[in-house]
Amino acid sequence: MSEAYARGALEQAKADRAIVLAISILSAVLVIAGLVYAMGTSGRHRAALAAAGCEPNLSPSGLQCTTTQMLSSQFQTVTTPAIQQLATDASAYTANERRHLGLAEAALTAEVTSENALAASLTRFPFPSAAAPAGRALIEADQARATLTAEQARSASLTQLLSFNHRVRVASSTFEAEMKLVVQALNKPPAASQEP
Repeated sequence: MSEAYARGALEQAKADRAIVLAISILSAVLVIAGLVYAMGTSGRHRAALAAAGCEPNLSPSGLQCTTTQMLSSQFQTVTTPAIQQLATDASAYTANERRHLGLAEAALTAEVTSENALAASLTRFPFPSAAAPAGRALIEADQARATLTAEQARSASLTQLLSFNHRVRVASSTFEAEMKLVVQALNKPPAASQEP
C-alpha cells in the first residue's frame, strides 16, 4: 500500500508541477502581451484624438480633448468682454478729451483698469506652445498701452492730455496687430513636429 501511495504522491507532484509550470508560462505570455499592448497605447491614443479632431498638445489644462476651435472659443470668451469694456472706456475718453479734464482722466483711469484686467486674464490663459510667443507679445503690447494710458491719465491739462493721443493710437494698433497674430496662432492646427 505504501508503494502505491508513494507512486500516487509522485504522480500528484508531477501533475502539480505541470500545472504550476503551465500557469507560469501563461502568466509570462499575458505579461508580455500586456507590455506590447501598453507600448502602442500612445499611438492608439493619438489616433483616437486625431479622429475626434483633438490636438493633444493643445491640452494645457489637462483635458483629454482640446480642439483648435475650443481653444479659440475659450480665448474669445476671455478677451471679448474686456475689449468691449476698453471700447466703452475709449468712447468716454473721446467724448470728454476736449472739454473736461476730470472726466477724460476718469475715462482713462477706467481704461487702465480694463487693460490691466485683460493682461491678467491673458497671463492666466493656457496658450499652447505654438501660440505662446504670440501670447507673450500680446500681453507686452497690452501692458505697454496700459502704461502709456496711465501716464496720459495723469496729465495736468487738456493740451498735455491730447499730446498723448498719437502714441496711444500707435500702441493700440500694435495691440490689435498682436491680437490678430494670436488668433491666427490659436486657429492653426499644430504641425506634426509639435505633436507630443
